[in-house]
Amino acid sequence: MLAYTKEYGRYMPAKEELLRQKKESFAYEPLISIVIPLYETPEPYLRELIDSILAQSYKNWEICFADGSKTDGAACVVMEYEKAEKRIRYQKLFKNGGISENTNSGFAMARGDYIALMDHDDLLCANALYEMVKCLNESYSKDERTLAMLYSDEDKINGDGAVHSRPHFKPDFNLEFLRRNNYFCHFLMFSSLLLQKAGGLKKEYDGAQDYDFVLRCVDAGAHVRHVPKILYHWRIHEGSTAGNSADKSYAFDNGCRAIEAHLKRCNEEGTAKVTSGLGVYQVTYALRGVYSVTVAADKEQLLRMRRHYQSISFAEKDYELRIQYLQTDTLYRGIEKDCSGDYILYLKRNIKAEPNGLLEHLLGICQHKKNGVAGVKLLEGKRSVASCGLIYDGDGNLIASCKGLPAVYKGYFLHAVIPQNVSAVSFECVMLRKDAFQKLGGLDDAFRGIYQEADYCFRLAERGYGVVVTPEITAVRRSGIKKTESQADKALFYERWKQKLSRPDPCYNCNLSLKEGSTYAMKQP
Repeated sequence: MLAYTKEYGRYMPAKEELLRQKKESFAYEPLISIVIPLYETPEPYLRELIDSILAQSYKNWEICFADGSKTDGAACVVMEYEKAEKRIRYQKLFKNGGISENTNSGFAMARGDYIALMDHDDLLCANALYEMVKCLNESYSKDERTLAMLYSDEDKINGDGAVHSRPHFKPDFNLEFLRRNNYFCHFLMFSSLLLQKAGGLKKEYDGAQDYDFVLRCVDAGAHVRHVPKILYHWRIHEGSTAGNSADKSYAFDNGCRAIEAHLKRCNEEGTAKVTSGLGVYQVTYALRGVYSVTVAADKEQLLRMRRHYQSISFAEKDYELRIQYLQTDTLYRGIEKDCSGDYILYLKRNIKAEPNGLLEHLLGICQHKKNGVAGVKLLEGKRSVASCGLIYDGDGNLIASCKGLPAVYKGYFLHAVIPQNVSAVSFECVMLRKDAFQKLGGLDDAFRGIYQEADYCFRLAERGYGVVVTPEITAVRRSGIKKTESQADKALFYERWKQKLSRPDPCYNCNLSLKEGSTYAMKQP
């Protein structure tokens, strides 16, 4: 991503494009209230922020400044602009109530159909509001707009705004990924009705107040859309969240509380804890009651699994595992008839997975009815990543995510270590919900290898099930194993799924490379 610093200009609209946008009109042109809490904002940053909003190609907006500063520096700057610009509104707060209360004061000022959030020292790209309104017009029905929530990609700038770096090209709405980090972040816009339904920011979550708010909006039924364009510049400087997050440990503790509250609302009990990646959390789903599982694998794997689980006592645990062991070299058609378990753990021959915690971790994901498959991160001889989920392109190719990355690396924005929804996974080490497997009629023998597996995952998605990869669990593929795929499989796969393939993979960003071995690198023009 170092190339982005030199090439970021190609992600920004040209002057001609901005002129065209200013002349364009939409069928639906709502008022957008940009809410910005101020606190002792440095004058140069505040002027640059206001100028970036004044430069917007979409014009139906207002700014709501809620100022909790002790001094009048920010007030003087805003009032200077306010004389010439009636869309700027300002309120001096009686006291500094902190980020949540100050932002809520800004919400109370807002008159717009939609509210957008900005930090007081960041910048908007000139096309930011235009792209959000374009999305409202093209990707939402009239009814969906009432509970709309939109977010965009973003980058970071240094103190003087001269250097652009660390672009965050995000996936579309990805619940498992969101449960581990607030990747929505900037630029965020949502309907005023959604705000009313979910409620404003909560002071008890200060430091993670935006994370708690996003999760509450999702739980309130938000219709989430992603605009895959850099629309926001997050400034890194001493004192900013981006620059000194390590000094705000309370924020991460509040992030854990926000996640656990969200899980409770979803009736998916679990715990969250802070990881070494600040702002990224580990979620452990609670297991309760009795789980029946069939482990389907070769003789060697079954022996290893049996030894491990026979040594475990469930007497003092909140759950019990009842395990059937089925010896097989393949995930054959009709296997579900030979499985007594509600869940099937399949281990392909020539794959080695450590039994410790394997069933428990995958059960934590698959026990939730919304998920149909949970796969693991596959390693090639322990040294490098073989696959961390599968990405598709418009030609029907299936690209192994993070392939070739050293096994110890965490990947682009931690995609190599954070559980997330994906469009497909390799079935070399995978857990399946048997009820979903039966509902879909199992695997389709018209395909082989990864195309058979991806076809099943796509059919799961059609039925509303999620496909999850959890890099927290790894399995080792013995070196020299060849992929089982053919041009005939690819052609049939393309023909069956060409409508889906015509749209970008929602679990991967369209600005990133689709070349195997180079995933999460910038796509070349």
